[in-house]
Parts: sequence; C-alpha cells; structure tokens
Amino acid sequence: MAKPRKKTAAPEPPPLPTVGDKVKISTAQSILEITKVHHGGDEVDLQRPGSNLQWFRVPIDQLTYVERKPPARTSNPFTSPEPTLDAGEVLERISTVKEENLKRLDDDIDILKAYLKTQHVPKTVIEALEGLTVEQHVSWKKAVKKIEEMLK
Repeated sequence: MAKPRKKTAAPEPPPLPTVGDKVKISTAQSILEITKVHHGGDEVDLQRPGSNLQWFRVPIDQLTYVERKPPARTSNPFTSPEPTLDAGEVLERISTVKEENLKRLDDDIDILKAYLKTQHVPKTVIEALEGLTVEQHVSWKKAVKKIEEMLK
C-alpha cells in the first residue's frame, strides 16, 4: 500500500507593505522608505529619507524589507486605533508656549512703554498697558488650571 504524500503547506503571502516600512531595491544602494502603497498593494512609491530622491510604482516583488512598522493593534479590525494621549507631554508643551507667549508679551509691552514715555503720554495710558499684561498672566493661569483638570 502506498503512503499518501504529505501536502506541503502553501507559503503565506508576505504581509502588505505599509507606509513607513524601510526597504532596499536592487537599483539603489541605500535604505528607502515607503511613502505610498498603490491600490491593490502590488506597487509602492519610495523615497530616500532626507532627500528628494523618489521611485514611483515599484513592484513589491523587487523589495527587500529592512525594517517593518508593526501593525496597529485594535480591538475592532474595522476601526483605526485610538491615539494615546500623554497628558504630561501635553501639559509640558502648554507650559512652554505659555512661558514664551508671556515673555514675548512682557518684552513688547516694556518696549512700548519706553517709547510712550519718550512721547510724554499720560501715566494712565502706561497703567492700561500694565493692566493688559496682568490680565494676560491671569488668563493663562486660569486656562492652564482648566486644562489640567480636564486631562485628569
């Protein structure tokens, strides 16, 4: 009795290329990055990072993958993943913008007050500008406090 032949498993097709994958092709010595995957996934556009060199509609069978971007994990495969929020990073960025904005405002108001003093304007005009500066500091403080409460 003849033994049944073992069926070889069909090789799994390679995963579809994704934007951001690092690849090599035979015509370029450097590592390239996928910038676009064309409809059907059988052709891609490539770009050499840090330059304007581009390759268009390169067949995926000519690609050698150097680095693959991990696929995004979602509970529902039909939706895109929710972006993660780093509250500390957001608050740090807001704080930086606040400090830069208030510093710039204070410097501009100081320059304007110095000019107005040379023009001999009434003291009430200069006091109004100082009040504006104080109002801005208070407004930023309130806004940052509200944002901190919302991000908790």
